[in-house]
Amino acid sequence: MNTTFKSIIGLSLLVLLFTACKKNNDPEPNDQPVNYALSVTGGTYPNQTTYIFGTKAFPAGTVNTGNAVELSSSGQMFKYGSEIYVSSFGAPATLRKYSFDETGKPTQSGSIAVPGLNTFGAVEFLSATEAYAASNGFGGIPQMVRFNPSTMEILGYIDLSTLQLPGASEIYYLGLVERDGYLFMGVNYQNASFENLEDAVFVAVINKSTSTVEKLLKDTRTNMMWNGGTTSSFSPACLVKDAAGDIYVNGYANNGKPSGILKISKGTTEFDASYFFDLDAVTGGHCLGIFYFDDDHVFTVKYSDESAYPFDGSAAGELYKINLSATSTSGNITASLPKFFGSYTFMTKWDNEKIYFNIAASGSNAIYSYKISDGAVTKEFDLTGQCNGFTKIK
Repeated sequence: MNTTFKSIIGLSLLVLLFTACKKNNDPEPNDQPVNYALSVTGGTYPNQTTYIFGTKAFPAGTVNTGNAVELSSSGQMFKYGSEIYVSSFGAPATLRKYSFDETGKPTQSGSIAVPGLNTFGAVEFLSATEAYAASNGFGGIPQMVRFNPSTMEILGYIDLSTLQLPGASEIYYLGLVERDGYLFMGVNYQNASFENLEDAVFVAVINKSTSTVEKLLKDTRTNMMWNGGTTSSFSPACLVKDAAGDIYVNGYANNGKPSGILKISKGTTEFDASYFFDLDAVTGGHCLGIFYFDDDHVFTVKYSDESAYPFDGSAAGELYKINLSATSTSGNITASLPKFFGSYTFMTKWDNEKIYFNIAASGSNAIYSYKISDGAVTKEFDLTGQCNGFTKIK
């Protein structure tokens, strides 16, 4: 990381936070009058607008934003159950909850805002009454919020100050995974020059029952993580939990270290020293993020041009299908599609037929599908701006 990063840190921040791989964990029956929800961001940082809207029919053609609610900043959409939540860029850290009317226009039905915290980064929903959110960087209070997503009531706080390391000017909390009563959270440390404090991956282990940080894991086989998706969000993840309960952690390529995947095995709170998936060696290039749906459907973004990595200096992303247990790849599923900006990519699934993903290319924005039965890739519809959320809510 060099001083070029300083000029793009504001633009990159929300992009770095969340993932699109969805669980079937809807908490309650859905009474929404629309079937699909979308989020689209237009403009150039810092003059950006985010449009949130719903549709009854599956989108087709070019989707417009005429019935959208507009937020005067970049924003990130989350989905839990039949509800949509949106985090907007800037202080105070605010998470808004939306429902939809018959026309697809969203109505805010609740929110949490915490003075002293900046943009909410990692957000994870565990049930209809328990969720967690942490803010990111820029001198904000080191604190995680526990809240009730049904009532949007703040239930408590977890002090993260023990995660501070000497020399770290900025700290970013990237992704959340819950397992066995613990929250596992990625942590990125930057020095005063906006460079990685160390060339290593860090994961905090937080005890839910005591609301305290128990330990900070460190591994030097790959480098700092940068994306921080969760099961409720729409961007690449650096932490995912598989069907067996093993947690996989994606580190980035930098300073001679490859992009790679580490493992925290079920029943442990340490990195597995015997496991390392060298993504550079297997795919032939630097990789970003993990999209996990099941053991047979795992993907990562590989960059065809390493000079664009990881902050998307140009559209160079390709989606590769990978196998976590075999540490292998079956290749590029988007070879016939335009190269895309990898940090803006998400993948989402709500049935056993298709996985949907966005292609944010240099001159176009569109949603495509990957057919689970045979791997066929099809363009579904176009958008007028960068899509940062698309999901079925009914």
